[in-house]
Amino acid sequence: MIFISDVHYQLDYLSTLPKNKGPVVILGDLINWIDYRNGEGIAKEVFGSDNVHKLIDLRKQHKFEERKNLWKNLYSIDPEIIMKKMKEAIENQYHEVFKILKLHEVWFIPGNVDDVDIMNSYTASSINNVDGLLIEQEGIKFGFAGGGVPTPINARGEISEKEFSKKLSNLNQAEIICTHAPPYVNELMTDVITNKIEQGWKSLLDFIKINNPKYSLFGDVHQPKASNWKVNNTTCINIGYFRATNQYLELSSII
Repeated sequence: MIFISDVHYQLDYLSTLPKNKGPVVILGDLINWIDYRNGEGIAKEVFGSDNVHKLIDLRKQHKFEERKNLWKNLYSIDPEIIMKKMKEAIENQYHEVFKILKLHEVWFIPGNVDDVDIMNSYTASSINNVDGLLIEQEGIKFGFAGGGVPTPINARGEISEKEFSKKLSNLNQAEIICTHAPPYVNELMTDVITNKIEQGWKSLLDFIKINNPKYSLFGDVHQPKASNWKVNNTTCINIGYFRATNQYLELSSII
């Protein structure tokens, strides 16, 4: 059983995943909206390189209101054409990702950039959306709660803290809790490259303190200040920015 997160349309690395390790568990963000290292992604296809690099610079400078206004202006130029181009680009990326993943047994949950409806259209006997489920595998109970933490950007995969907390309420028996975003711990939320404290779930931190799962596994923060952290008896692990690192976590390495 192996875990990856933040695939962001990294097809080359996906194609090299081992096929004899059991289910591939993906903790969200299958498509690439913007790669903040180089500007590649759907946004570049739709809005052009210059605009994307402006958006990246504003994010690094923490000028979020200016960034929000730029997004608004870009979307308003020709909304119908923009939405059509965006939908086509998103569907194409999912198609290519799931084409490779069909060679594996896959469990996935959505991340903040994901379109759940499109993801669900690819579910099959070997590809399953496990969001909100408690599953026993290899004698261990895994809990899955997907979705991105709400932000002013209002990305398609974001959900409210209340909705996320409701998912967690059914997962109290989980020995390993799997989410897209980390618990609300500064060191786990801080991205050292973007110079920004990203998002974390307050309800997940509460869940960990109350239920004491053995592990909390997540992604979302691409270059975290800390990738491993203890909350009481729970080991919290950022399993890595797959698009950049080709990194996966093998279950046998931690149990």
